[in-house]
Amino acid sequence: MCEVACSDFHYLSVSPIMSRIRVAKIEEIGIDVAVTCVGCAEKSCLDCPTEALTVGARGEICLDEELCTSCEECVVSCPIGAIGYHNDHPLFCNLCGGTPTCVMICPTEALVVEKDLEPSLAEFQDFEGTPAQRRVNYARVQAEPVREKWMAGWRLGP
Repeated sequence: MCEVACSDFHYLSVSPIMSRIRVAKIEEIGIDVAVTCVGCAEKSCLDCPTEALTVGARGEICLDEELCTSCEECVVSCPIGAIGYHNDHPLFCNLCGGTPTCVMICPTEALVVEKDLEPSLAEFQDFEGTPAQRRVNYARVQAEPVREKWMAGWRLGP
């Protein structure tokens, strides 16, 4: 639902490819994890050869499409595969101008906006692979504590 809401908000189209949030599906353990830009401390994506990327007022990554040469270096540099690519431009979560559609639409309230955080993604920097493989790697690490609680009998709800 988050991918659909995002692509609809930004492009008036239903397409995960046009979404700025991606769901990493880990079939063998039955967990899906939404992955988007987390505003990390390292911000390796800002090492843009044309300086087309900056940080906005809300901490979001902003793209100057006129400066972008579609080199995809930012896509490759993201250690968690959070940057999409469509129509010759990288896709960064821009927080939908302040109220993220994916957060509003999430029926389980699993998505939230946490302000003023800059988590380190250093532990993911050395993982090599495609953006999709990086998303799955990140999702596995993030999901493991939840999976362990679930296996121990922890459940959501009343």
